[in-house]
Amino acid sequence: MERNLINILISWKIQNTICKYFFSSCLKIGWPINLFPVFLPVSLAKKKKRGVLLPPAVGYSVDVLIDLCINNQVSPKYYFRLLVIWLINLINWPFRTYERLVINPRFNNQAIEKAPIFIIGHWRSGTTHLHNLLCQDSRMGFVTTYQSVFPDTLFNIVGRFLFHGFTKLLIPGIRKGDNVALDTANPQEEEFALGDKAPVCFYYFWMFPKNIRMYYDRFIRFRGLSDEETESWESAYKLLIKKTLKNTGSMQFLSKNPPNTARIKVLLEMFPEAKFIHIHRNPVEVFLSTRHFYIKMLPHLQLHTITQSEIDNHIFAVYKNLMKDFLEQKQLIPDGNFVEIAFADLEHDPLGNLKTIYEMLDLKGFEDALPFFQNYQQSMESYEKNKHSISRGLLEKIRQEWGFAMKEFNYDIPEKIEITP
Repeated sequence: MERNLINILISWKIQNTICKYFFSSCLKIGWPINLFPVFLPVSLAKKKKRGVLLPPAVGYSVDVLIDLCINNQVSPKYYFRLLVIWLINLINWPFRTYERLVINPRFNNQAIEKAPIFIIGHWRSGTTHLHNLLCQDSRMGFVTTYQSVFPDTLFNIVGRFLFHGFTKLLIPGIRKGDNVALDTANPQEEEFALGDKAPVCFYYFWMFPKNIRMYYDRFIRFRGLSDEETESWESAYKLLIKKTLKNTGSMQFLSKNPPNTARIKVLLEMFPEAKFIHIHRNPVEVFLSTRHFYIKMLPHLQLHTITQSEIDNHIFAVYKNLMKDFLEQKQLIPDGNFVEIAFADLEHDPLGNLKTIYEMLDLKGFEDALPFFQNYQQSMESYEKNKHSISRGLLEKIRQEWGFAMKEFNYDIPEKIEITP
């Protein structure tokens, strides 16, 4: 009913007019529009072609945002970015407060009837590609890009009009780090949204990258968290799943969230029948792709400075921790609820690997979804991956630090990687 009302009351023409007026006014008064978490409208995007991201903290609760500011040092060069985050956050405050008080309680007594499916694997291992493919099946419910930033401005009419309307028209066409297509309705990781109410979110590191190892121990391994904080995170996760299924009109929640790779034990306590799909990739390619992604994305999201050397050390440490934690915990998954594939195999034979996933996890509907899988795969034929090179010294360090993973998944040095002195 609410969706129909929104469609009737808010036409694309009205939204586009509002966006043009708003940003034209900003340009006239000299306000830098590239500081907003949304981007130039369609009519202006052709001229500008790109925007600048802001951290998803724009949709967080005020308490969480205050806590982040108090417990982390913000570099002076990012004070204005923080100010803009606060301005947008406060504008959003009445809308998310209404949804939390009036709408969220409606989900309390709703059951999650089908156990979730969790796509896991280290970042840059093909999780996004697999997620986008599986989400072509209409049975799969997923967190959208919009919901990941504004999880509590989802079902109230006015709030959704203001924030989804702008974001829908203004989001850029591709993600800076890997050329993946972006849209407010596209599948997204839920980790961003999990930190909006409970102060438990590994992706706080995008704002404060120096703390990434501390965040790993605290927010992935749950070390040092109180029972109340853990229960709050679990409750927020279940609420997010319920809202996601309603928002997408789907039957089963499909997650793509790399931090969950080392949370298997906790997730099984929440959902004993949960199913897991692990996708892996050559560790050398993972390192180079992850490093490139950080270099491209961090400048738009960080609130304090970090050196390239520190970034590299964090990448080595997090991969080692994540994969070792995964290898220890995957034995906990019941038989029939786990499948593992290689990214290279998915690239070579996507439909064959999808069929294997459906068969091994006893999922229904593959034949019905097959035409949609095929259409999506055809649309990806023009996609170009970034090309990388690596020094011999760095390559040797990867082999030393991550040799256990290369051995576990039977990887060697990639033939197509350019090795420099």
